[in-house]
Amino acid sequence: MSPPDNPNGPPGFPPPPGQQPGVPPSPQGGYQFPGYQQPPPGYQPPPGYLPYGGAPIGPRNSGMAIAGMVLSLVGIIPCFWFIQVPGLLGMIFGFVGLSATKDGKARGRGMAITGVVVGILLVLVCIVIWVAIANDPNSCFHIGSSTNQCR
Repeated sequence: MSPPDNPNGPPGFPPPPGQQPGVPPSPQGGYQFPGYQQPPPGYQPPPGYLPYGGAPIGPRNSGMAIAGMVLSLVGIIPCFWFIQVPGLLGMIFGFVGLSATKDGKARGRGMAITGVVVGILLVLVCIVIWVAIANDPNSCFHIGSSTNQCR
């Protein structure tokens, strides 16, 4: 004996579970679990649960704060100790990031402060290195000199 045909579906297939033969499908459409009913219109989720759509989106991180911190940290690499361009740029981007995070519309104030502080320290260390090289009497550092003789 073959199962009864589903008048609302393809011929030769039985009706879905929970639906009696010859009974039209539920008005919501789709498959319904037995014993489960749709909530009434205007239903609010219980407290503590967010409705569909995910978590609320808050303020984003400031791109300038991130750039300031990253550039300042790149300046720590020893090849940049004599010419501190990343530290200087990190300091500048850090100050711009600080102004962007002041009103609370963007996050990342800590990253901006890190960029400023590390950038200032790196620029100061670079200045100290150049002053030490310039004041060293045994220094043999001549820019543009073709001779290798020192005084």
